[in-house]
Amino acid sequence: MNTKEYKTFLSDCKASIDEKPLTISFDDFDDLSHSVFSNPQKIKQKASEIRKKFIDNIDENLLIFERKFTENGGKVHWCVSYDDFIDSLSVLLAKNKIKAVNTFTSRFNAELGLDFSLKNEKIATMATDGKCAILEPEFGIVNTGSLFSIFNSAFDMEIVMGSKLKIFIIPINKFVCNIAEIDIMSTLLSIYRNQNDSPFLSSIFTPNSHTDSASHVFLIDNGRSNILASKTHRKALWCIDCDACKRVCPVFNTIGDKPYNNVFTGPYANVVLPFYENFDSYKHLSFNSVGCGNCTRVCPVNIPLTDLMIENRRFFFEKKIMDLGDELLCSRLKKFLLSRSEMNKKTWLKRRKIKVFIKSSVLKNRITPPFAKQSFNGLKIQK
Repeated sequence: MNTKEYKTFLSDCKASIDEKPLTISFDDFDDLSHSVFSNPQKIKQKASEIRKKFIDNIDENLLIFERKFTENGGKVHWCVSYDDFIDSLSVLLAKNKIKAVNTFTSRFNAELGLDFSLKNEKIATMATDGKCAILEPEFGIVNTGSLFSIFNSAFDMEIVMGSKLKIFIIPINKFVCNIAEIDIMSTLLSIYRNQNDSPFLSSIFTPNSHTDSASHVFLIDNGRSNILASKTHRKALWCIDCDACKRVCPVFNTIGDKPYNNVFTGPYANVVLPFYENFDSYKHLSFNSVGCGNCTRVCPVNIPLTDLMIENRRFFFEKKIMDLGDELLCSRLKKFLLSRSEMNKKTWLKRRKIKVFIKSSVLKNRITPPFAKQSFNGLKIQK
């Protein structure tokens, strides 16, 4: 790949490499999940089915949520991108004469650049008047038009629930269909994100038209429809933002966050960023894996992250999104490796051919998988 972003990524990787030995372990996740569930694998399968059920019918489910939330007295805002969201939010805050709000740290907050945008609008983000709070809930609940949130403290919970203007921001994929599903999903989130057996402090909020407070929820796409269009890639939208995949990834634990230059990092970013942002700037991330499968194994909702990275690579080559040099190299390698006459040649000849295809600088620090002394076809001919 010959993009500026890829070269910057490599440079940041080299600068970020930590030479200390990797200490990757599944013990914390495995021990805690077994202490909570008698059959953790069965629970993970159930969780993946819960997420799949919502994502596969996302349009219908979001419309049901909108109807329920509105019937309860709330207001739903639909936003395609973060620009739409910031514009709509600015109008809402101006209409209510809000000069200060309470915001809470979350990845989605950072993805939208919320605090930065509020600062540009000269709106303080540490309010003391209790008028407005902006929060990302963990899940929306379709069948009740409710929102499930986890709080770090009783004080945070009091700020949100006591605000006259409650504003919730949520990506379109973070929903469950039924309130009964919250128990499994919240417990898994607590285990895999916080290594706790249950959420510290949580709340299910449903708007109430008979109170003097107003409730608004912003449903924000911000690139997720690009993934939704593919039946294979849409599995990535099952994610519950636990970050467990990062903790067991040998690549991420070697290079860290910095090379990504984005709020999304780790194995999940390798899959989704080319779709959330753009292919040219982020396609290299799908090759940022050793294929160990740790991320797939640890995922509490069984997202096949390793397979999706490989699927991304196939997609990029099929759609001719890769650089011409990469396409030619892969085409030549494919032709060579699928050629029976080539594979029947002596091992040293095949090794030499590989070195012709791939630059010596690439092979310098990598172990090239050895060819067998004799191919299956050669063995069959001998017999």
